[in-house]
Amino acid sequence: MKKTFRNKQIEIIRHHVEEAEYLAEEFKLYAKLSAENSWKNAGTVALTISTGIEIDTKPLISLAWAEKKRVVVPKAFPDREMKFFEIVPESEYELTSFGVLEPKDETKSVFRDKIDLIVVPGVAFTLRGQRLGYGGGFYDRYLSGYYGNTIALADSSRLYEKPEWGEDEFDIAVQKVLKP
Repeated sequence: MKKTFRNKQIEIIRHHVEEAEYLAEEFKLYAKLSAENSWKNAGTVALTISTGIEIDTKPLISLAWAEKKRVVVPKAFPDREMKFFEIVPESEYELTSFGVLEPKDETKSVFRDKIDLIVVPGVAFTLRGQRLGYGGGFYDRYLSGYYGNTIALADSSRLYEKPEWGEDEFDIAVQKVLKP
């Protein structure tokens, strides 16, 4: 059920990102995130390096650096393990087989208890924090042992009243979902 819903949802998002109001929604989400106490108080922020159908995180990475925050991004490893690594403006990246940019430098790993806020990606969310990810389970595994703040950005194409994709016992909700 999740896989079928995810595939349909990705098509909905692909069409939405081409619509005129999409950019305005992104800017509203940036403004809302930057006004959140969990963002303001965070010294270390975890973000993804967005792909074409995700909320663009490059402005958020730049904002975090401008606010003197440490930025960490995920890197996937065998057995569906994910670790976060610090990036700086000079960082170099490699494109994975999944089409995701990951940092080349693996010397700056950051333990989960040093991350103040994780901005969690996904293809669908409810305002209660339920989320549908991209299908690898990386974030659910990582978040199961994370005790800091979590937040998600959901444009209108990603927001649902209830989890129409179905839920599993291992799904980890985010603490807060921002909408435009």
